[in-house]
Amino acid sequence: MLRISKMTDYALVIMNRLAKSPAQQLRMEELAEATRLGLPTVRKLMRQLVAAGLVRSERGAKGGYQLARLPQMISIAQVVSAVEGPLAITECCDDDGGCELSSGCEVAYHMPTINELIAQILNNISLTDMVGLGAGVHHNVQTILSRLTARDTHSPL
Repeated sequence: MLRISKMTDYALVIMNRLAKSPAQQLRMEELAEATRLGLPTVRKLMRQLVAAGLVRSERGAKGGYQLARLPQMISIAQVVSAVEGPLAITECCDDDGGCELSSGCEVAYHMPTINELIAQILNNISLTDMVGLGAGVHHNVQTILSRLTARDTHSPL
């Protein structure tokens, strides 16, 4: 089963909360309370999200955290990469080439294509989409697929 880590899941929860009120600055304690995540977890994730340029922080009594860009300009892929590193669904897709089956494997050739398709889908789902996804799975999938199709017809080959 293809699965993201708990920390990435928690980062998405935090980013979803920030996307609901993008102009508002929230203190770390407020984020922990709003998301029901432990303060150490929120602290660790905020460091990663700030380092990735997805969240900005301001120190001081009136400081806090808020999205660095509008929620529609932050993709799920960017959040996943901030916590997990570059998307690589198998060893074949990773740059280190650590797979012991790499020589003569018939599947390795196809994995980068599959990896790229998954990356494109995640790149086409923004935080705004996540906040607004509520029309049902079928509708949401159709919306994302139509966006991918529209992008492909508008981009030069």
